Amino acid sequence: MANIVLKKIGHTAVLTLNKKSTMNALCAEFLAEINEALDSVEADEDIYTLIITGSGKSFVAGADIDEMVDMTPQQILEWSGLGSGLNLRLEKMPIPVIAAINGYALGGGLELALACDIRIASENARMGLPEVKLGVICGAGGTQRLPDIVGESIAKEMIFTGRSVNAEEALKIGLISKVFPQDKLLEEALNLALSIEKNGQLAVRAAKKAVNFGIGKAQASDIEMSTSENLPSIEDRCLFERETFAPLFDTEDQKIGMGGFLRKEKDIKFKNK
Repeated sequence: MANIVLKKIGHTAVLTLNKKSTMNALCAEFLAEINEALDSVEADEDIYTLIITGSGKSFVAGADIDEMVDMTPQQILEWSGLGSGLNLRLEKMPIPVIAAINGYALGGGLELALACDIRIASENARMGLPEVKLGVICGAGGTQRLPDIVGESIAKEMIFTGRSVNAEEALKIGLISKVFPQDKLLEEALNLALSIEKNGQLAVRAAKKAVNFGIGKAQASDIEMSTSENLPSIEDRCLFERETFAPLFDTEDQKIGMGGFLRKEKDIKFKNK
């Protein structure tokens, strides 16, 4: 993983994209390296959260145009599947994934960030999907996830014009949740991860599963649907939540958490069992 720096800080994995020569542009080899790093993260049961960030001026500046430019439709269909597959993997990881956007997150870079659970950014960050300026569109989920996050009108305006937004506007439209000075971004991402890690991890993972189901990011086969619609109904979503909630009452963490609350304990230590 020559272009990846993977560190473990407490219960947090920090994956830094470090291909400075191309501003972390995504190519097949680089995508394979990211997946290899994710293999290591998923194999470590002591990791509770994952932070993805970039080095230098860029989170991910986009896809590697040099690699794409002469591809046939069939070749690009297969190639785009690499990025799409990575993003689906991030979305479905059981642990929370935080994108710490340190600079440019354009095209495939923003698509990757959209697949993360939480996005925070540095003050100098810029985000956008400029593919139409190259005569193409997104190929790794950008047209699907951006409307879900910022709404149809804003997403279409950004996608159709190809314009990027700065951190202030991204915060305003809900694309990111917080903005920090660049030199504080990783520190604040780690603080956010720590605030998640203090909770019962069985509950955190159950919460991610329930939220993802409700917003259509989980398999409908996880529950017997009451309707034939693509997205679950509110009845299906609430039932899925209840069926995810109930088993937690058979865990040590539930006894520790609720018992500690009743005893007015200030520092509850979960066992994640």
